[in-house]
Amino acid sequence: MPRILVLDNLSEEGVEILRAAPGFEVDVKPAQKPEQLAQILPDYDGLVVRSATKVTAESLKNAKKLKVIGRAGVGTDNVDKDAATNLGIVVMNTPGGNTISTCEHTFALLFALCRNIPKAHATMMEGRWDRKNFMGTELCGKTLGVLGVGRIGGAVAKRAQAFEMKVIAFDPILTQMKADALGVELVSLDELIERSDFISVHAPKTEKTNNLIKAAELRRMKPTCRIVNCARGGIINEADLAQALWDKVIAGAALDVYTSEPLENNPFLGLDNVVTTPHLAASTDEAQLTVAVDIAKQIVDYLTTGAIINAVNVPSLDSEQRKTLQPLLYLAEKLGRFQSGFMRGRPISIEIEYAGDLGVTDTYPISAAVMTGFLSPLVESVNAVSAPVMLKHHGIESKETRRAIESNYTFEIGVTVTTDQETHRVAGTLFSKDDPRICLIDDIRMDAHPEGWILVCLNEDKPKTIGTVACILGDAGINIANLTLGRVARGGLATTLLNLDEAVPEAVLDKVRKSPHVKEVRLVAL
Repeated sequence: MPRILVLDNLSEEGVEILRAAPGFEVDVKPAQKPEQLAQILPDYDGLVVRSATKVTAESLKNAKKLKVIGRAGVGTDNVDKDAATNLGIVVMNTPGGNTISTCEHTFALLFALCRNIPKAHATMMEGRWDRKNFMGTELCGKTLGVLGVGRIGGAVAKRAQAFEMKVIAFDPILTQMKADALGVELVSLDELIERSDFISVHAPKTEKTNNLIKAAELRRMKPTCRIVNCARGGIINEADLAQALWDKVIAGAALDVYTSEPLENNPFLGLDNVVTTPHLAASTDEAQLTVAVDIAKQIVDYLTTGAIINAVNVPSLDSEQRKTLQPLLYLAEKLGRFQSGFMRGRPISIEIEYAGDLGVTDTYPISAAVMTGFLSPLVESVNAVSAPVMLKHHGIESKETRRAIESNYTFEIGVTVTTDQETHRVAGTLFSKDDPRICLIDDIRMDAHPEGWILVCLNEDKPKTIGTVACILGDAGINIANLTLGRVARGGLATTLLNLDEAVPEAVLDKVRKSPHVKEVRLVAL
């Protein structure tokens, strides 16, 4: 009999779906602090939360029965996904349920900011008529910069055009074809910052987007620019934004999300050019009903049939299949992740090629693992279930091919990525069925371990070249774990892969780039 714990005021319609499932026992409680959750969670098979409860590693450590965590909403940053994965707990979300509510809240904040609605309302409630003090600005004819063009960013772009705004957009994995279909101009981040009259943030919170907009970026915006954030706190540096608003570097800001929620040490208190709301973007009756019903159905399906829908941390495989495929899945994920870090430019297509005998007939989970590895450094959350759809949503073409093998290996998995700047192919295989290797980069044979930090050097095949690179790394205290060399012909171009024990600082990379006979250097994190 599965026991389900429901927190954070989930809509009653969702609770009823859980209660109606045969054999299910459901307990509904208010939001719990991590230490409180740790005390009660060991008794449950499933957990459903919204955003209030933080599901930490500490709260999960004794949850031996827990099989699934359902997040009624899209963001899963309040769930420690690594801890859940290590404990074999599936984490699911409902990615499409709050698209419209967040999009509409973006415009609510934008209008409130442009027309001084909160301040004007406050004076009216005080019995004053201060019409002359609240001159506003119009949206029509202005340029809106959309930072991140996923479901919500795309919805915002579509509605902005109805207000006769020109929409420009930055998204590192959005293709030109998809941008054209949305009617937006695809630009660089620098261009978006400098050209926009308004900026609306809809990017995921990742290592690459944390503190994406800081003091330097704010100073390059138009002094009349206004910025809205309904995505995730921390994408805009809050201290830098507050200072920019105090100094009138930009005209205003409207915020719904913060680095800490509830917001502590609020740096925006006292400012008259900011509008803030307490994370209300998904707080509509319609959105909460949709996500509650969706997550309840997903939990029931998983605990009764094993079906995994909208998981963010595991692929859709049963335990026996996963055990059999694990070495191939690991290799595939690393090949995709290598290409994501190695490529330059916006991805246009990814082709996955199978050659030889992999020992399996269904390659879909392997292809999904490649896609997941490719997307994982670029988006907030992705897994084998969502990766193919996410690629399609961003306009990236994916293709799978098979051929007879033409090498000494039993099989190869090849991944070719084409961007608007270049095309590269990397291939891998398994030694002894469980030892993954990168065996090819473009036309050069390799024998490299796909792990850790990899420094890729394209260099002339000249004496002392690699010795010089190794000395530069050694002088910086960076240890080389493995080194692999490959070349097409003597004296021509060669490729060198160095597995390193740590990341290489930019200053050290610059020294490597400037060393004799080195043509190009790229650092890839696996």
